Amino acid sequence: MERRHRQLWGALGVAAMLASAPAARLGAAGDERRVIRITAERFAFSPSEIELREGEEVEFRVRSDDTSHGFRIIGSGVKVAVPKRGKGEVSVVFKAGPAGKYAFECYRMCGAGHDFMRGVIIVRAAEGADAK
Repeated sequence: MERRHRQLWGALGVAAMLASAPAARLGAAGDERRVIRITAERFAFSPSEIELREGEEVEFRVRSDDTSHGFRIIGSGVKVAVPKRGKGEVSVVFKAGPAGKYAFECYRMCGAGHDFMRGVIIVRAAEGADAK
């Protein structure tokens, strides 16, 4: 019986953590800076598609589940080294520019599939922005 209680409380704890975890989706106006966690592993980023609002400022926290990687948002000043598994994470603040798509990639050679290690930030027009 005690084991079932522990399992139940453990499951409830996991559910609470998932419910409060930051998502890689659009933030609401007036929110505090959102933290978006990105994992690099085996030639992929997870998530590999992130949605932001125009002008939104977010903090990316990037970690690796295998070897050392790089994280660069093409066309921005964001370029950081991601330490290998177990050596921590790197944090970088990014302010979304005009609506559009912004590619990110691993810039450090990390193996045979390195060239496929990419993702995209989709920036949506801010609410109330004039349609052009």
